[in-house]
Amino acid sequence: PAAPRAVGHIASGPWSGCSEARGVARRVEDMNSINAPNAKSEERQVSRIGDWVAPARATDGYNKMNDSEPTSAEKRAECFAYTKEYVVSRVPVLAWLPQYKWKQDFFYDFVGGATIALICLVQTLAHAAIATTDVIQGPYCAFVPPFVYAMLGTSPHASISSGAIAAILIADQLQYFHDIQERTELACFLALISGVWLVIMGLCKAAYLVRFLSQSLISGFVTGGSVLILEGQVKNLFGLMEMRHGIGFIDTAMATWDALPQTNLVGLALGLSMMGILQLMMWLKKWTTAKLSKPGPHPKWLKPAKLASEMKELLLVALSVMFAYLTRLENGETIIPVVGTIPPGLPPFRPSYNLPAAQSMLATQYRLHEFIMGGFLVALTSFLTTYATSKKQALQHGYQIDASQEMFALGMAGTCGSFFGSFPPSGSLSRTSLAAEVGVKTQMSGLMKIVVVGLSLTFFTPVLFYLPKATLAAIILRATWQLLDFTTAWELWLAFKSRKLGGMKRDFVVWWISFFLTVFFGVLYGIGSAVLFSVLMLVRDAAMPRMVVLGQIESLGNIWRDSEVWTEGRTFPGILVAEFRGPLSFASADFFSQELERLRLTSKGKVEIVVLSFGSVHDLDKTAIEMLRELLTVWRKFGVNCIISDAKSRVRLLLEQYFAKPDKQGKAPLLDQPAFMISLDDAVQLAKRMLARRGRDISCYHARDDTHDVRTGPMKGSQGWRGSGTGLASTKYSAKDDSSIAEAHQFARATSGGAV
Repeated sequence: PAAPRAVGHIASGPWSGCSEARGVARRVEDMNSINAPNAKSEERQVSRIGDWVAPARATDGYNKMNDSEPTSAEKRAECFAYTKEYVVSRVPVLAWLPQYKWKQDFFYDFVGGATIALICLVQTLAHAAIATTDVIQGPYCAFVPPFVYAMLGTSPHASISSGAIAAILIADQLQYFHDIQERTELACFLALISGVWLVIMGLCKAAYLVRFLSQSLISGFVTGGSVLILEGQVKNLFGLMEMRHGIGFIDTAMATWDALPQTNLVGLALGLSMMGILQLMMWLKKWTTAKLSKPGPHPKWLKPAKLASEMKELLLVALSVMFAYLTRLENGETIIPVVGTIPPGLPPFRPSYNLPAAQSMLATQYRLHEFIMGGFLVALTSFLTTYATSKKQALQHGYQIDASQEMFALGMAGTCGSFFGSFPPSGSLSRTSLAAEVGVKTQMSGLMKIVVVGLSLTFFTPVLFYLPKATLAAIILRATWQLLDFTTAWELWLAFKSRKLGGMKRDFVVWWISFFLTVFFGVLYGIGSAVLFSVLMLVRDAAMPRMVVLGQIESLGNIWRDSEVWTEGRTFPGILVAEFRGPLSFASADFFSQELERLRLTSKGKVEIVVLSFGSVHDLDKTAIEMLRELLTVWRKFGVNCIISDAKSRVRLLLEQYFAKPDKQGKAPLLDQPAFMISLDDAVQLAKRMLARRGRDISCYHARDDTHDVRTGPMKGSQGWRGSGTGLASTKYSAKDDSSIAEAHQFARATSGGAV
């Protein structure tokens, strides 16, 4: 027979008194009689009504062809299809390029790519200054990496070149090297290291690692890094060309103070003027955006004005280059510090590990281990900023991006870029948003960038000779000022209270750890320490989740809440209702046992029944099961019963398997309850019924009438429900006809809607 165990389990088990169970048993027998000839070896274990599934009908003649082995041609076709699918998933250009709509999309991709490329040229110069490398390395970062990402990336709007946050990390790793040429070569080597990290993590689908970088951690690190940028750019703003190289926040501050007498007043005035123009352009962008968001018609000049405000850095470079050129002396020297000679032409192919600085580091191993770990940190942070900006555009435009493929694409962009003089690339929020605004349709815009940047490097680098360093400093300072995020620290301070009251003490501590250690000890120590603290807190939460005593709030519909917060919650003598709010595994099993025993022993009056809400427990392991077995065995000796409610899925199945059956010696199950898929109300009603069978009075101890008319006045938190009544009268059950636990469960269902 197909299901004798199922019928027997239902007919003789705890459901035997239930009419629904008897109906299911009859249906099982009927189905068994139909399928008996073809289901001789099939058996099913049924623990509840919803688990029963009819055995599959036999299909003797229909499955013969399906059971046959595939031919060699079919195997080759399947292998080829799988290989093709994998290659296309790793090289998305093979999917979108054959279907590219040249007539509809090419014009928008070309114009958008050219516009973003021009902005990239200026921004990358500034980011190279942040990274403390040669300024030409910035445009190199906008040459090969965008092309590689266009081949491998899944976001049509992502703008890959340099980024301010990545530049902060690069500068932190290079601060121990004094020569700018050495720093430039090591930046290429760092691009190779971080790129390899990203490629490995992308192939292993390890994009989840960035989840350990919380919002508070990122905010503290970015704010601390911004402080370091502001301090570092004072040199270029004041024209302190003879200033010594400082290491760390305090040393750099002392070096800047010592060099202040060398201030170039003309360069300082130019830099402050450029910052003022930048601010005006930012106000113009905000105003034009607000105007264009309203229903038209709009003036014809409004969109060009908005585009000009988007290209504000390019406008500043043009104005300042003209100023430096027109004010030069008769001998050709400039009156303000300028960038100077920039090598023209495309970047040469040079493996970064063969550069002299990289060879020296590999030979001496000076800071090699720190460099490798720093490359891992650069990889994670650059991917986080890139993926966050790309995901935002994907949500707005209704397409999906693959996080692991994005990680792989960014890693390949950095790895390939390292062979052409680039430092680690990253995405940019402003450029990515601009790509959507200028009408970019596909990744073809990234291919257009390489054309514009290549032409600029070939023909226009002599113009950048007269680019004032004060202008670069002004662009960096004004952009960095927006990265300062002390608002988050203030919000966390306002929420500095207990976690059970909705506080955020932990996030506050993480923010300040990340900020202070970044400023005074470097980015690696700042982020590393904050991540370590956060992970330790996660481990603590896993090992010591909250165990709370629940009370019933009648005026809110008899819901159950934490009695420590909702002090007016009603409890019942002899019954302890508790909820474990976390995973129950080997890490938390001992804490669970100790905390539950503490609550039982410190409860008012003797506890005879413990009702456990397992709604927040999603899994059990062997350690937790053995702990429960030991705990329930000890409780049985003291006459304490346990009822578990809200058990779901795997947890319910494990409880039924290990605790709902008699043991080998024939002793009663440790958990003698009709079912495990019962609500907390049903479990408490069942506990009351069990106490009534023992002759106990069921009433609320010192209960107050917590009904409250919301029209009588304002309420604050849970205190608004507190009343001043005298409580409920005692009610005693009669257990004369209580012949089975199933009847008790039926009674609990019938009475769960009313007060006892």
